[in-house]
Amino acid sequence: MISRDILQNKFKIFIFLSLFILLVEIAGGLFTNSLALLSDAGHVLVDLLALLLAYFSMGIAKKAATNRYTFGYYRVEIFSAIINGIVLIFVTLFIFYQSYVRFLTPQPIKRFEMLVIAVIGLLANLYVVIKMQRYEKGNLNVKGAYLHVLTDTLSSVGVVIASGLIIFTGNYIFDPIISAIIGLFILVSSLRLIKESTNILMEAAPQDIDIEKLSKDIQKIKGVKEVHDLHVWSISSDIYSLNSHLLIEKKDMKSMNKILSNINEMVKSKYNITHTVIQSECESCIDGECKHNH
Repeated sequence: MISRDILQNKFKIFIFLSLFILLVEIAGGLFTNSLALLSDAGHVLVDLLALLLAYFSMGIAKKAATNRYTFGYYRVEIFSAIINGIVLIFVTLFIFYQSYVRFLTPQPIKRFEMLVIAVIGLLANLYVVIKMQRYEKGNLNVKGAYLHVLTDTLSSVGVVIASGLIIFTGNYIFDPIISAIIGLFILVSSLRLIKESTNILMEAAPQDIDIEKLSKDIQKIKGVKEVHDLHVWSISSDIYSLNSHLLIEKKDMKSMNKILSNINEMVKSKYNITHTVIQSECESCIDGECKHNH
């Protein structure tokens, strides 16, 4: 798992590259009179804000837990991911609107200059996407920022394709058509991001954990007779927590600490669950004879 310190250092590079792309596309859009480049520059501005939001929220998440926020500030990253998802939806609506306007009234542009600037923006975006790809899978906050940059890369691809088609055909209608297709992709990605973030806030079981299989794996530990009241949820996108009751064989009660240690080791190595609260009970607990909390 990549540490947040490493992620923050990498994000500094991504932020400066996005700022470079923004300045190039604004200058290029004004020079070529290309609404496509200026629209993409607006998209890059949103990317830059998303990267800054992700960067600062990672810093907040590293703050130590307090008596009030006993799990720390990890959920700040989830709120950041939701904000990014919502912003992406507005970006999509803006793209749809611009596509509709330009479909009705296509405007002439400096096509060759537009193509050159779009290629420069595309190459810079591709570099950021490739570098970010290895970090986005385990952290929703990073994933939200990654989706911003990815969709902007697709927008750059669309601008390159559109400018190429316009050069060869002289028809400006390709620009709004490709923009609308990109908008659909962005919309699906943003809705998925919001759904994943909401599931964490609702304390749903992580998608990559099968509760029934987890329960069976716990019962395979020597001494465990039954598992009930099993709850698994995400503190953040990469930190899982578990709460459960276990029925322990009466003859194995003396090995309780060893049993719990084996369970903790198994759930950490196999399911990446690092926070556990397990209440152990022996068979005679039904009669109230013994009960242990761990």
